Amino acid sequence: MRKKQKIFMALMMAAFWSGAQLSGASAAALADTGEQSMSMAAQASVTKRGYDGYIWRLDAKDREQLPRNFRTVNSAYRTDVDRKKTGKDFVAQPTREGLSGLNMSGSAQFSAGELAVMVPVLKAQAKGPIYIVDLRQESHGFINGDAVSWYGPRDWGNIGKTHAAALKDEDMRLRRARGQIVTVAKLNGDKEAVSPRPVKAESVMSEQQLTRKNGLHYYRITATDHIWPAPENIDAFIAFTRKLPKDAWLHFHCQAGQGRTTTYMVLYDMMKNPGLPLKDIVSRQYLLGGADISYTIANPKPGQWKAPYYEEKARMLPQFYAYVQANHADGFRTSWSQWLKDHPET
Repeated sequence: MRKKQKIFMALMMAAFWSGAQLSGASAAALADTGEQSMSMAAQASVTKRGYDGYIWRLDAKDREQLPRNFRTVNSAYRTDVDRKKTGKDFVAQPTREGLSGLNMSGSAQFSAGELAVMVPVLKAQAKGPIYIVDLRQESHGFINGDAVSWYGPRDWGNIGKTHAAALKDEDMRLRRARGQIVTVAKLNGDKEAVSPRPVKAESVMSEQQLTRKNGLHYYRITATDHIWPAPENIDAFIAFTRKLPKDAWLHFHCQAGQGRTTTYMVLYDMMKNPGLPLKDIVSRQYLLGGADISYTIANPKPGQWKAPYYEEKARMLPQFYAYVQANHADGFRTSWSQWLKDHPET
């Protein structure tokens, strides 16, 4: 048994550290070990390398159902409200004014099968062209229809990279995987790889390829997970929305369909409904099935590393709301980043 464990760790470390593909013989040995979790030592080794990716994470299996956390602006408000996860200005019954005209939806990352199920649902509600707005900075794609991503600690495998560099990394990893045997694993609640398995990558596609194959438009924002959007990303999003055709439908997604997805749905809601109170907009996007992005942790405990990022989101929301109030009349001709420079007091 020890010999098998050593073989397993050697193979896993080779794959995690180099991103190399496993040969058929190596994959067979890996499958034969029966191991179910990457060791703490391997996790520690990865952590020493910063936030580099080390494994293909299984984001969604190729199955015929809607993706996780799917909702549209026409969805009913949720009834399972968790007040421990909402902000101080949460509104239990926010107005639905302007929702039906927003023409948007959101979800977690979808697989090929989930996208096929989602398309007719969106077409039944959309009156115009449908755009998939991919908010993921991390490299991701589809292997045999399954949605996978190159995972590093905190999901920051591409943190600090430009938009072009992140897309280049993604293209490289997907090309390397094509036709090879790769290691794919689910992550548990502690973000540890469990049940790693060898997979022959017979079909490999980027999200842009899959989206267009399904007759939809595709737009990418390489947003870092967990944090408030970078000014250049918001600038790009606003420029994108200004050129949209009439009645365009936007479907936003990130990995889980919560943080980044809800953030951009809130931003778009503010832009389209500038006359509504901020607290109603934030609350209703939570009640539709997202997260309350005004939520903060009052007294963070050691290890709650997301706390300052929650604080930043809560602080930036009213600033963007003020930007909308000042710029919606002329169609947002002034960029968000320029407005921030012109209003340093905010």
